[in-house]
Amino acid sequence: MSVSRETLEVTLRERLSEWLDHWGIAISAGSIDRLIQFTFLLSEYDVANVVGTRDPEALLELHIADSLSCLLHPVFSEADDIVDAGSGAGLPGLALGLSLIHAEVTLIESTGKKTDFMRGAAESLGTSDATILTARAEEVGRDSDLRESFDVATARALASLPVLAEYCLPLVRVGGCVVAMKGKPSREELDLGYRAAEMLGGRLETVIEVPTLPSTEARDRCLVVLRKEVETPKKYPRRVGLPRQQPLGG
Repeated sequence: MSVSRETLEVTLRERLSEWLDHWGIAISAGSIDRLIQFTFLLSEYDVANVVGTRDPEALLELHIADSLSCLLHPVFSEADDIVDAGSGAGLPGLALGLSLIHAEVTLIESTGKKTDFMRGAAESLGTSDATILTARAEEVGRDSDLRESFDVATARALASLPVLAEYCLPLVRVGGCVVAMKGKPSREELDLGYRAAEMLGGRLETVIEVPTLPSTEARDRCLVVLRKEVETPKKYPRRVGLPRQQPLGG
């Protein structure tokens, strides 16, 4: 027997509230409502495939809640300017923008069909503080108007830590940080990321393990946090494609 849209909305809202309580994360009821509507926008979008699954329950767990795990780091309670590199369908950047009413978010994505979706979703959800750029992170990092102008940079399943560091550290101001959403990084990846971060004016600050959510499959998830200590040398980021081809720190 099929479940009505209204019944499913109630179920998803209760489930997301339970998960956020489990993590000790507090956001407004209005933000939770917008996140549920974002879930349905992802599930119903048929112009292009911008995310892997169309199942609202799977989307809520694997994408929306996963994105909100960033909020386990207290930096987001004070951040005014957030940039999300490789935002895809708006994960985590647009989800964070819907949750943090005090923050402005800039979403960087190189694929036009995905930025088209994000613009439509932001308009539909009334997210006026979202700037969406169809660009590569390397290009934005060399833009004098945007370079070193953000409090926090986020990235989800984007690249190895050394590559991600070169994409993101040039974007944040001194004292800011990069919050990288990862699985369970190897010791080697962390060591390489540490060396790359040093070359870019930062350091590896901490790794936060994300607790498994109630009634979900256990998955290794963590937040790797890089702190910006001095200005990034002007030669970074290197030209488009080079960070992946020749990662720093090796």
